[in-house]
Amino acid sequence: MTTDTIEQPSTAVATLDMAALVPTQVFAPGGVDTILERLEAEVRASAKDLDISTPKGRKEVASLAYKVARSKTALDDMGAKLTEETRAFINAVNADRKKARDRLDALKDEVRKPLDDFEAAEAARIKAHEDGIAALIALSMFGVPPDTDAIAARLEEAQAADTSGFREFTKRAEDAKAGAVAKLEAILEESRKRDAERAELERLRKEAAERAAREEAERIEREKQEAAARAAEEARIAAEEKARREAEEAERRAAAERERIEREAREKAEAAERERQRVERERAEAEERAAQAERDRQAAERRAKEAEEKAERDRIEAARRAEKERKAADERAQRQAEEAARLERERIEQASRAAEEAARQREADKAHRASINRAALDAFVAAGLSEGAARTAVEAIAKGNVPNVRISY
Repeated sequence: MTTDTIEQPSTAVATLDMAALVPTQVFAPGGVDTILERLEAEVRASAKDLDISTPKGRKEVASLAYKVARSKTALDDMGAKLTEETRAFINAVNADRKKARDRLDALKDEVRKPLDDFEAAEAARIKAHEDGIAALIALSMFGVPPDTDAIAARLEEAQAADTSGFREFTKRAEDAKAGAVAKLEAILEESRKRDAERAELERLRKEAAERAAREEAERIEREKQEAAARAAEEARIAAEEKARREAEEAERRAAAERERIEREAREKAEAAERERQRVERERAEAEERAAQAERDRQAAERRAKEAEEKAERDRIEAARRAEKERKAADERAQRQAEEAARLERERIEQASRAAEEAARQREADKAHRASINRAALDAFVAAGLSEGAARTAVEAIAKGNVPNVRISY
């Protein structure tokens, strides 16, 4: 320890004897204040009598300030040493505390292990029964509308479920099984009714589509036949009209020619015999022209016949094209029906996959929730609650019956 003394130049000043100070007393409540107040009073009393106008006075002021600084350092070092000693003591106490906690925790676990093992086995057994009952109840639940085969498979599974190993939960298991079977039977009956209705609707739809296709083909055939008949009739009328005009024209020319010949004959009948040979010659020429007119008429009739034959050929070709288009319409209707059937099969497959995915997600969610609830139950038991009380608390929180408390899944 060091001893620092605060001195006045002319009179004695109170001395801070560090050897006489006890650290625990100095740093007890109020101890430092007492020392500082005394030291401040003595130093200020000495300082007010010093004359800084003289070299000696200034030297004495510097000496007094230095002694105050030495006192500060001595008190600070004393406090630091006390802090180190206290820290070492605290560390030793904390080490003993940890040793006591660890060994007593191990002893507690050793003593409680048979009870924990029994409670864990019992909890696992009860959970298995609860899960089994929940699985029986879930048999009648579907995330998406299932098909009849899936419902029938669930019903068969529910009917075959064994409830003999549920011990004290047997009554609940049997009730869950009976409820699932009854519900599945009702769902199966309803699904079969819907299947029958869908089959009937599909049959009616198919009949309507076939009838519409047939009526459309018949309409096309009828229109084509009518068009062919109109074309043939128009060709026949045109040919007859042309033949008639040509015959009339030939007759008109023949009549005109006959009239001219008769007029000339009348005019030349009065002529002399000398004109007879000329008249005979002109008559022969007229007959030749009449024969030519007859030949022209026959040619017109031949052309009319050829036009009628062509119209008949056109009608037959139109009928052939109509038959070809009718067959094409039948093929399109068949392809449309097959495409509709394919789309319906794809829709059913997609619905089945969606149902399977929803069931898988429900199972995963159920397992996840069960794991979270189990962790919460174990935490309550670890906190001191009994297994039953912990289970009741977890169920109440999961159901939302505890205000401002919830389980995050």
